[in-house]
Amino acid sequence: MTEIYLKYKIELDAVNKYINNKYIYDIFYNYGFNLDNKFIKLDSNINVYEGCFIAQLINIYINTYKTTPNEPLRIVEIGLAYGTSALIIINEMIKYKYKTIYIVIDPNQSDQWQSIGIKNIKQFLKHMDKKLRMRLIEKYSTVAMPKLKKKYDISFIDGSHDEIIVIEDIKNSDRLLVKNGLIIIDDVLHKGVKDAILRFFIGNKNYSRISILENSNKFIRENTLYSHNLIKQSFNNPRTMYCFQKII
Repeated sequence: MTEIYLKYKIELDAVNKYINNKYIYDIFYNYGFNLDNKFIKLDSNINVYEGCFIAQLINIYINTYKTTPNEPLRIVEIGLAYGTSALIIINEMIKYKYKTIYIVIDPNQSDQWQSIGIKNIKQFLKHMDKKLRMRLIEKYSTVAMPKLKKKYDISFIDGSHDEIIVIEDIKNSDRLLVKNGLIIIDDVLHKGVKDAILRFFIGNKNYSRISILENSNKFIRENTLYSHNLIKQSFNNPRTMYCFQKII
């Protein structure tokens, strides 16, 4: 066993258990990936706990609500960067036996990120010998989201931390979401994100904050809207990422 594995055994074993993909495992193990014959150090706020949470949420949602080919599985993601969360999302989508549609919104993918996220996705799909119907929209989410017309199963919000933008991202996600659909929000410890969550979800009977019942494939409802005092990390309920389910 290597020194890295021994140091991060709990986290790496969780990646194997919940994400179960060698390409993604190697990214977390090496804290980076090779692209165009160059090693790129991971520059992402998606940690192992959040990554395992995302994988479980999508897997449980598919197994619970997407059991027939009547409607495609549609997921929209706000914020791509190096594509870490995108790979985790796509890894679950390509397991789905029916039609899938993936939309990712990132106005800075070409300029700020030099298209690394998209290149990483393409390399991953080639490695997996899989195809995916996906579309990159290089516009701000407040511009791109209102133009989407189809209903979506899951919206993953990991873009701006500005309260005004986050609240718009949540409102736009709400408009697009199917019943029982999920809004996953990253970076909830940031003040702007926290304030947006409290503004939209307090008293909102259409939504319930959910986590995952340990050692099960079931969602459970959380009693608190915002658990600001959680210290211990969890693969089933990370303190830095929340999920809300549209129950009405």
